[in-house]
Amino acid sequence: MKSRAFTLIELLVVIAIIAILAAILFPVFAQAKEAAKKTTCLSNNKQIGTGLYLYLNDYDDNLPMANYPTSPTNVPSAFSYLSGGAGGFVAQNWADIIQPYVKNYAMFKCPDDSSGPLVSGGANVPGLPLSYALNYYFFRNLNGFFGSTGGGSLGSVTDPAGRIFVVESASAISQELVSPRPTRAIGLSRHLSGSTYVYSDSHAKYHHTPASWALISDTTWKTPALAAATGYNQWFPWVDGPELW
Repeated sequence: MKSRAFTLIELLVVIAIIAILAAILFPVFAQAKEAAKKTTCLSNNKQIGTGLYLYLNDYDDNLPMANYPTSPTNVPSAFSYLSGGAGGFVAQNWADIIQPYVKNYAMFKCPDDSSGPLVSGGANVPGLPLSYALNYYFFRNLNGFFGSTGGGSLGSVTDPAGRIFVVESASAISQELVSPRPTRAIGLSRHLSGSTYVYSDSHAKYHHTPASWALISDTTWKTPALAAATGYNQWFPWVDGPELW
């Protein structure tokens, strides 16, 4: 009887077809995986927004401050974060303050945040990772910084549905958002060239990061009049204007 078998050419053709299909499908799988992480991160932000909403109800619509110079409850922060704490421990921050309303520490870690622990003095700062930060500009007005005494009243914010309060950051850094340039805040393009945000009215939303942000200087972002002229007014609560992305 005559035996049948693949020829070398046929085998190579099959291998080539498999390689082509893999090259086509692997990026699709990678995008699907990244989309799932983006969805998880957006879910985290929605829960943070819910916690913020409940906090506002209990504190007469007064927002939490940017940094607490000492811990309001005299206990250290649960997060690996340096905010000027006194007495040998790290003061609690906004994420600690709204924790009673969310009861979930894990949600403060973005699944795409691989920056690692915060390091200070050559040693890891103890605590849980914190992948989100407050918008530093939210706590600035034309008279200067006011976040050391409180976050201000939601009623005084122009268009709270268009003013960013929480942004994505990295667990390896201990700072609020200084400017929305990629070199200063690595979380702004973390998910498929975009990021998730919590607005001061407590709703959460995903946005693609405008390419022009990388072209705007830090000096422009830090000067209210110049920043307002860019059209990206959501960083500055005291600036009127539509939200543009």
